[in-house]
Amino acid sequence: MQRKQKEKNHSINKEVADAQVGISNKKKYMQTKNKKERRKEQKIEERGITLIALIVTIIVLIVLAVVSINAIFGADGLVVQARRTDLIVEFTIYLEEKKTYDSEKKYEDSDYNEESLNAGRTTLQYNTQGEETGGNIQTVIPSMDDEYAGMFEIIKGEFYLYAASELEREVATELGIEVSPYLIDDGVLLSANANLGLQTEDGVVTLPERVTEIGEGAFSGVEGLKEVIVPGTVKVIQKNAFSYNTEIEKVTIEDGVLSIGESAFAGCSSLKEVIIPDSVIEIGGSAFRSCTNLKKVQLSDNITSIESQTFTNCNNLTTINMPDSLISISDEAFRSCSKLDSIELPASVTSISSNAFNNCTSLYNLTIDEANTVYEVKEDQPGIIYTKDNSTLIMLAPMATKKEVTIREGIKRLEENSLSICTSMTTLNLPSSLEYITGMAFPIGSNTTLETINIPESNEYYKAEDGYIYSKDGTELVYVLANKTTISINEDVEVIKSGAMYNVRKATEIVIPDNVTTIESNIFRYGNTLKRIYIGKGLNSLNSNFKGNIETSGIEITIDEENPYYKTEGNLILTKDGKKVVTYIDKVQNQVVPEGIEVLGSWAFYNCRLTEITLPSTLKEIGENCFRGNSNLIAIEIPNSVETIAGTAFSICSNLVEVRIDKEQGSISGSPWSVPKGERAIIWLR
Repeated sequence: MQRKQKEKNHSINKEVADAQVGISNKKKYMQTKNKKERRKEQKIEERGITLIALIVTIIVLIVLAVVSINAIFGADGLVVQARRTDLIVEFTIYLEEKKTYDSEKKYEDSDYNEESLNAGRTTLQYNTQGEETGGNIQTVIPSMDDEYAGMFEIIKGEFYLYAASELEREVATELGIEVSPYLIDDGVLLSANANLGLQTEDGVVTLPERVTEIGEGAFSGVEGLKEVIVPGTVKVIQKNAFSYNTEIEKVTIEDGVLSIGESAFAGCSSLKEVIIPDSVIEIGGSAFRSCTNLKKVQLSDNITSIESQTFTNCNNLTTINMPDSLISISDEAFRSCSKLDSIELPASVTSISSNAFNNCTSLYNLTIDEANTVYEVKEDQPGIIYTKDNSTLIMLAPMATKKEVTIREGIKRLEENSLSICTSMTTLNLPSSLEYITGMAFPIGSNTTLETINIPESNEYYKAEDGYIYSKDGTELVYVLANKTTISINEDVEVIKSGAMYNVRKATEIVIPDNVTTIESNIFRYGNTLKRIYIGKGLNSLNSNFKGNIETSGIEITIDEENPYYKTEGNLILTKDGKKVVTYIDKVQNQVVPEGIEVLGSWAFYNCRLTEITLPSTLKEIGENCFRGNSNLIAIEIPNSVETIAGTAFSICSNLVEVRIDKEQGSISGSPWSVPKGERAIIWLR
């Protein structure tokens, strides 16, 4: 330091000496001038000499001042060195106090495991059972002040510092204290590979205390994850946070958590039991979808809604409470919970989706509190939920199923899936009062026995003819019986309604005549025998999800060449101008979308078996649920031309590891577009 100072002073003195030599030479030159000119120039030069001397003096003073300031406050200055020394002393004391704490605990209890120690500002836990001690990090480190109590944590026995300055990071690293590698943005634990280090060798996730939200997809699809402990310091579990972890056996959600996001634990197929504390006020749709070994659920007493598909495909679920706070049960909330045998709905419920218990084939004990003002189950008709105003049949449970079922007069609406689990029914008598029905109201499944549907001639809205239900004027096809081997659509039909051939399981060919202008959604959902579908030239409105989930491959769809709105090209149905993909035709593994395509429509590649897809350089837009349910898709590359990706474009793509985008980060809004693994899967190439 002193040597550098001398060198700088020497340089400054040299600059001053050089300036003085220049002034002397100038004086000699002036003596050769004539007297008059010399006097004139002398005055000018004297002013110049004075100015130069002043400038030199100022420079000298500034340089000396900078040198002095750097010596005190610079990167290697006295102040920084003093601060470094203080930090070394303070952090060393912390390390020694932790050693002392571990030694004392080991002396008190030979089972104490220092590698299980977790401590933060408000928590202190140790040993595998996660014992709550009531202390905090200052219990372990008594000398730690409040400032550092918010910056240090002990995780799995290791010190971690969330450093506020580079100097703190340097000192911590020198002393062997880990500088936190975890990516936490304003309390949100992000979906990032660095955060996967929170998992122990035993497959347990321990979260840093400063985490208040578990980010979207943060731990989705992580191998070896067996136990999740969500502390009460976490307020929000975001979308897909732990989805598709097939080895998770235990989830502990502590009191204090407020919200569980959409699909948060979807596909956790080894999970057996979940207890949701009363602090939780919101559970997102599909939160526990396809937790196929889940047997018991204890819901929070403050939950007001069970959202769409929350427990869909939990086919081992036998026990769940319905809290008195519950107001609504949404679409398919318990679909295919085939072992759920008992449900008691409280008086508070005012909204029940008719397909909430779709395919709950063991639901023989269904009751509703008599104080409920909206719904009722009558003693003489157990298992049938009606609205109390007698306008709507919500559902028939298996206990209500007989060979012949008669829907009582006064009923105006049969909602979706309201009769879906009545598979042993052979004859259905509908009332003259009926004003609304959908093809998806009727029984589904390969063992469906429904052979006859009767509608009184006095009904003003519908008619039944030889296993078909039409609108009264014959312009709408509403339903076709599942046992039909040949489908003959009347020439009067202009609209094929949603679910019209929802459960057709014997027909191999369907011809849609030229007079049909509109085809709605889910027309052929369970048509697993279909091989050929012909669409006439009159069609001008085709729902992109019109096929639903046809359970077959090798299907052929042909559109009349004279149709001015749609055409087939390869394995795709396109708009006639060739700019939009409406839907795929057959389930294939590899798909090349042709050049010229600008839009992939909503549901366009829903539930394909895609393992690879190549998108064109002309593509601009990817629609809602476009790739939903493609569980075999591992990677996809988005070209630079794409401007818009819908928020649910990649829902339930459980194995999608990479979405490579040939654009700058953030140039397409809405990332990660429901990719289960969240931002970990999004790779911006520019």
